[in-house]
Amino acid sequence: MDTAGQERYNSLSENYYKQADCCLLVYDITSRDSFNRIENYFVPKIKENCNQILKVVLLGNKADLKDKRQVRDIEGANLAKKNRYIFMESSCADNYNVLDAFTTLVEMTNNELHKGNKKDNITLNKRDQKGNQTDEKCGC
Repeated sequence: MDTAGQERYNSLSENYYKQADCCLLVYDITSRDSFNRIENYFVPKIKENCNQILKVVLLGNKADLKDKRQVRDIEGANLAKKNRYIFMESSCADNYNVLDAFTTLVEMTNNELHKGNKKDNITLNKRDQKGNQTDEKCGC
């Protein structure tokens, strides 16, 4: 669920947190405020409302705008390390680490499913090398 941090969705978003298996937290490296909102609002909300096996990728976006950077990469890395998240930086403009962020999140979540931490049967939609969708049942 993408609420873009809008206050009016607070009550709705807490229900989504409780059911989430993974989370992609994105901030803008050119905006100190966006990083502070992640650190001071979303990280505590996740801790309050999510189970312990939630997989999180913290993603600093707009890495192509280095000259406008307000949040150093080490700050993102430290926040991720402190909370046991994966940290990455990306650039949608340069198509840098965009797919990797999502792939990492899916792989981490899928690894939990195969460890048996989920009890429901699910269907994973995968694409073969030609781009055709295939279904794979996971009886975890």
